[in-house]
Amino acid sequence: MATILILGAGVMGSALAVPAADNGHRVLLAGTPLDDGIVARLKQPGGVHPKLDEPLPDTVEVLADAEVRPEHADAADLIIVGVSSPGIGWAAERLNALLTRRQPVAFVTKGLDRWDGTLATYAETLPPRVANIEAFIGIGGPCIARELANRYPTASIYASRDRAAAAFAAGLMQAPYYRLAVGDDVTGVEACAALKNFFAIGVSAMQTRHPDRARPDGQSKNPTAAAFNQAVREMAALCELLGGRREVAFDLAGIGDLHVTVGGGRNSRLGHFLGAGRVVSDVMKKELAGETVEGIDTARMLDTLATSEAGSATISRDRFPLAFAILDAVRTDRPLGFELA
Repeated sequence: MATILILGAGVMGSALAVPAADNGHRVLLAGTPLDDGIVARLKQPGGVHPKLDEPLPDTVEVLADAEVRPEHADAADLIIVGVSSPGIGWAAERLNALLTRRQPVAFVTKGLDRWDGTLATYAETLPPRVANIEAFIGIGGPCIARELANRYPTASIYASRDRAAAAFAAGLMQAPYYRLAVGDDVTGVEACAALKNFFAIGVSAMQTRHPDRARPDGQSKNPTAAAFNQAVREMAALCELLGGRREVAFDLAGIGDLHVTVGGGRNSRLGHFLGAGRVVSDVMKKELAGETVEGIDTARMLDTLATSEAGSATISRDRFPLAFAILDAVRTDRPLGFELA
């Protein structure tokens, strides 16, 4: 039996506690300062996470952020960070306070970062900020948290430059319903994990841009499929520009995760509104008020690269038409302008 400490009691961090506990490990699920309400709910007998369907396994130990001490981290064989991209700065500070020895840390956070004046993934930017990360492990692939918590068959990938560390983490977490691949291109996995949120906005917009009134969901399929293909091509090229391998975009972390993200979630919902002619600010003030739409954060990061002198030479509108349409919608707060040729 191992000990696994999960930082972040959001929906994904909580969902990952399920296979970890099912495997017989000691699981410590620790909230962030923003999770106090969730933690209080989970600590109640039979308490259910507000975004999950069933209580977590009885063996999961739930802790408020104020209760987490370095001894908890020191006892852990694996630490998993399950915060959204706006919380990554907090996570780095918390890890520096908790880690007294070098340990592997896995991240399900999806986003891009700046490093040495350019764009990079968390695989490059976090290890220098956290003194005792022994190995950075990126978790990617098509995984809706609620479905994982409900033990639906799910495939994901754990990647690290230290492949043995990724295999170790995957070995602890793999379950009959949670099937895990292992890879060494952590930059590619992290890049695609962020980019799929961004591109899901544009692909989902095509579902409502050309409504099919004869279908129960009202969504046309041909335009969506064409935009999906365009998104994968652009994702592969951007993945390579960020230092990953193109082929990652055609596997679990890319095409697989893009598919499930278009199928539902906040990025998809934003895309549906944009496809109907709405603008980003209006949607974020109304239907998605208070929500973190990580595709918007990724768009703002990509925009700094696309508008830089170095980036403009490689990221052009004719090469990345869907990406620029999404960037324009976020930057100018105008309706999404993408149309299939």
